[in-house]
Amino acid sequence: MIVDVHPPATVWETVATTRWGHYTTEVVESAVRRGVEMAAPPRSALEVGCEGGRWSRLLASLGWTMTCTDVNQTVLSVCQQRVPSAKCILVSPRDTTLPCATNTMNLLLCLEVFQVMDSTWFPVEAGRVLSDDGVLIGVVHNKQSFRGAFVRAKQFLSGASERFYNLSYWEWRRRMTAAGFEIKFERGFCWFPLSRESNSVLAPLFVQLERRFGLGRITPLSPWVVFIARKRAR
Repeated sequence: MIVDVHPPATVWETVATTRWGHYTTEVVESAVRRGVEMAAPPRSALEVGCEGGRWSRLLASLGWTMTCTDVNQTVLSVCQQRVPSAKCILVSPRDTTLPCATNTMNLLLCLEVFQVMDSTWFPVEAGRVLSDDGVLIGVVHNKQSFRGAFVRAKQFLSGASERFYNLSYWEWRRRMTAAGFEIKFERGFCWFPLSRESNSVLAPLFVQLERRFGLGRITPLSPWVVFIARKRAR
């Protein structure tokens, strides 16, 4: 089952309708549903980078009280329309804190918001806003992958100002451990050379190969990793 989306579709929701986008959404949704079960019963949840609110709408339908943030007022307004009960907060890309009080959230989502996930401040802030045994679900890039090496080389040659694949998965994992988290689930994906918006007819074949060879278990070399982490009780 793929998370339900109602029009108007946002940019990344449109991407999710492509063959490759459908696959990545399916992987992430599976982890979200697993993490939600770990964090049950439904209480307070924060989604960082909610865009149009497709994930927040799913959580709200399961009984969660949502706080949603984004740097784009247009998509944040779409989220508010879809999840009227949510507290929607416009934030700045320069922010280094989460707009929530300490120990008030039981569930935190940061899905494909790679600039935040790569930051040094996020693990500490995630630990601050989550209650003891709170659950964090997210997606992280891994520079120690073939895709990561290719993207980094391309960024260097083009002089791109926005950089991705800045950390190895193990570097990021160490940061999370230091911030008081325990990784409870992890799955690698996006192994094959298709872009996020690709509608290539080869996408289903690549998905089958990834599953057949168990590439999802090789997280140290996986380009993307979806994870579930639990904050250790103090």
